[in-house]
Amino acid sequence: MAATVARAHLAPVELDDEQEAPVEPAGRRPTWLRQHAGRVAGAGAAVLLGLVGLQVVLDAHERDRLEYLADVPGVLSPLQDAPGALRTWTPSAGSLVAEDAAGHWAIGARYHLGGVDLRGTDPDTGDVLWSVPFSLENAQPPGGRQEFPSVWVRCTTTTSGHGPRAVCAADVSPAPSAGAVTPLLVLDPETGSILADLSLERGSLWTATGAHLVVAAPQRDDAGGVRWTLTATDPATGDVQWRRRTPLVPEVHAVRLGDRVVRSEADLTSDDDRVLLTDSGHAWLFGADGEPRGDVTVETDGWAELARAGTLVWAPWQAFAVPAGVLVTRDGTRTAVGERPARLAVDDGSADDVVLLSDDEGAGEATLVGRDATSGEELWRLGGTSGEPLLVDGVVHVAQGRDVRAVDARTGGTRWLAHVGAPPVYLGTDGSLVVVVTADRTLRGLGRADGRLASVADVARHLARDPGGVDQVSEYAGRLLVRFRDGSGVLVG
Repeated sequence: MAATVARAHLAPVELDDEQEAPVEPAGRRPTWLRQHAGRVAGAGAAVLLGLVGLQVVLDAHERDRLEYLADVPGVLSPLQDAPGALRTWTPSAGSLVAEDAAGHWAIGARYHLGGVDLRGTDPDTGDVLWSVPFSLENAQPPGGRQEFPSVWVRCTTTTSGHGPRAVCAADVSPAPSAGAVTPLLVLDPETGSILADLSLERGSLWTATGAHLVVAAPQRDDAGGVRWTLTATDPATGDVQWRRRTPLVPEVHAVRLGDRVVRSEADLTSDDDRVLLTDSGHAWLFGADGEPRGDVTVETDGWAELARAGTLVWAPWQAFAVPAGVLVTRDGTRTAVGERPARLAVDDGSADDVVLLSDDEGAGEATLVGRDATSGEELWRLGGTSGEPLLVDGVVHVAQGRDVRAVDARTGGTRWLAHVGAPPVYLGTDGSLVVVVTADRTLRGLGRADGRLASVADVARHLARDPGGVDQVSEYAGRLLVRFRDGSGVLVG
């Protein structure tokens, strides 16, 4: 064989026709592979180690994501494969009024003639761990205990360096015309220990955000004006964290619209970052740290609601027949809208540049709308939806007829569409699956990434007798509570 090699480049190779190319003996590796076997093995090992390392990183990321989602309110604990009944549900624990996002404890209100007890329960077993009577002596109606027709307990949870605190208030009716005293308990939800026993003055409002209990108290003058003082305290110790006052405004709680009189009440609400007070057609916004964020009143005849992504919606009183609300974005831009803030079953805080609105009035189908949280521009619109959507990892999951649709929260583009055979009565997630329950008692687990069916179960198959159809489905301290028409129920996990 003759060959010519240039120093700077490869030159053509000329073969002598009279010589045959050498032939490798049978059963032996090709010469190149024998010569480079070590390098090939090393490269293969490096690729394998790289793939293993990548998988380890992905697995760690997925674990971190699931741990984060486990602390998001409304997210279920991981479902079994296949999902099954954890235990039967009985009303002895009372109506759920507070729960641990991680599913370690639950508080129920058990109503009885003349009063109510708060009960801490183990969500897995249903065992009552503690019981505390809620004293209502200071909130008795004008006729005394003989007129105790209704008590409504609402609770919220605050954070602290010593663990969670459950703040619970009891509203008793009928209330005097001047308003009723509101009894309020602050408890350790794990032990039932009473940390504070308070009575809010007549007409006062309360909410909780972060580590603070916020109370708004009105002061009225002889000319018909009202001014509010907001005080944020540590709920367990009463230590004042901040105090703010609103301007004096004319107090107006009744407006005549033609032949109708529209009545309103003052309202105090909050989220993780804001506190909103609405009264007499005015709305004042504060940060959770007490920093004033201005009077966000659009007109003097309406009320405001907090929406996600730092926005709020103002709805005038006369807009009952014709929607005429105003979206106030986080930078103050005001955009006319025909919907109110959407109620989400799960909101993990992703897609923080999008606000979701809905024209749902509590029954039937609704239109879900995504808008830019800064400009107010409409991004997408989806009709024929029902129930409460989920927002997880920037994707909105919503029931639509007999389907479940997943859309990009920013663009509204469909990620996937799954047919479930019947209109869903519940839509939730355990972090990995979209959990769907239909009225025929079927639970389906759909892959969040692609909507493929991962599991299916009859939620009533473990009951001794046929309970009838599904009456109500809800998340219960990280478990799925399915209640049937005969009054029975099961916790599914």
